[in-house]
Amino acid sequence: MLETIRSLPDKPGIYQYFDAQGRLLYVGKAKSLKKRVKSYWRFSPDFRPASGLGARITMMLHETVRLEYIVVESEEDALILENSLIKQLKPKYNILLRDDKTYPYLVLDEKQTFPRFEITRKVRNEKGLRYYGPFPGGARDLLDALYEHYPLVQKKGCLREGRACLFYQIERCLAPCEGRVSPEAYRTIVEEAHEAILKRTPLLEKMEQRMLRLAAQERFEEAAKLRDGLERIRTLHIRSEIDLAKRIDVDIFAIQAGAKRGVAVKIFMREGKIVSSGYHYFRHVELFDCAEAYRQTLLDFYSVDRPPLCSEIIVADDFEAREALAQTLSKRFGKTIRIVHPKRGAKAKLAALALRNCEELLRKEQNEGSDEIVDGVASLCALQRKPYRIEVFDNSHLQGAATVGAMVVQEEGVWQKDAYRRYKLEAKDEYAQMEELLRRRIASFPE
Repeated sequence: MLETIRSLPDKPGIYQYFDAQGRLLYVGKAKSLKKRVKSYWRFSPDFRPASGLGARITMMLHETVRLEYIVVESEEDALILENSLIKQLKPKYNILLRDDKTYPYLVLDEKQTFPRFEITRKVRNEKGLRYYGPFPGGARDLLDALYEHYPLVQKKGCLREGRACLFYQIERCLAPCEGRVSPEAYRTIVEEAHEAILKRTPLLEKMEQRMLRLAAQERFEEAAKLRDGLERIRTLHIRSEIDLAKRIDVDIFAIQAGAKRGVAVKIFMREGKIVSSGYHYFRHVELFDCAEAYRQTLLDFYSVDRPPLCSEIIVADDFEAREALAQTLSKRFGKTIRIVHPKRGAKAKLAALALRNCEELLRKEQNEGSDEIVDGVASLCALQRKPYRIEVFDNSHLQGAATVGAMVVQEEGVWQKDAYRRYKLEAKDEYAQMEELLRRRIASFPE
């Protein structure tokens, strides 16, 4: 290994450390492989790990017996390759910040004469499409609330029918299909719905009033369903007194490691208003590296189907290769993207807000968290690490007919109902049905 280190090129690339059993310990990226890898070691009077590296890195280097590397064209390529290898190979000493959720957006096609809001998980770079979000949860409840309280075109096929339907009779649509409302008047309603998405309070008040009316009419199931939707919409919003005095779009990220788990918080501001927020926990905090955590989070979050809607990303901590990461995202999406770490002003307060939410989530998790299920599964299956995600499968039928399979999911100790899935199965016996169920699930894994 010593000769390999001495002969490293002064070029960008990624390096991999292996132990005596050939197991991958760590994947790292470097602007200069020669300078970066040599910084880990002392070469005289004997070859050994350098001092001041920290317990995690020192322990890793004592286990290392082999080094491999891959040369790439640029630091941006090294960033992408590093992130890809970490996700695929899951090295022992790399932090794993998995967040596989695909957050939905609301989209409005303003090119249409009578546009309507829809849910989408893909962002297309087309003129006339206005996106809202992303929404980590409650997107469907928000959309349903808009159509409940604003007389918009309720269904895609409504305009094709050419005549007023039941929605007009119950006063949930103004029948543009019969010309009963002008495009200008309809646009006014769309703008009201637009403001409701951004400000949210008027919409929540309308939902509360409807919930109380349903309860007064003893329609308790409908009232309870509305109450649950109301709470999910409320969770989209982080209360903030920060006033930017500008109608700007910006995404804010903060990451912190706690005693047992860490958390990454994402806040999305549109037109100067915080429209939604989300978070996910991660394990292996003993391996925590701030720069690696932010690189993984941002590269994973912004994908081909989920490009950034804004040109500026605020991070709560400065980290190595921040500028290189911004260049990588800019190249990936064909527009200039800035990743900034503000030190003063309103944007610094936004970063501090995200950090406060990290602290609160870690405090709450420490008080309420329970790892009984995860510990039990790890012990039963003799796993080296606690599982991040647990998927449970079962299949059922009605006297040999109507065969279905189901999957429920737990991530980081929390049951993720939006990740549950139901499958219609074709196989005849239960073993074949379970095989079909698992094969279909495996086929849906991200590449």
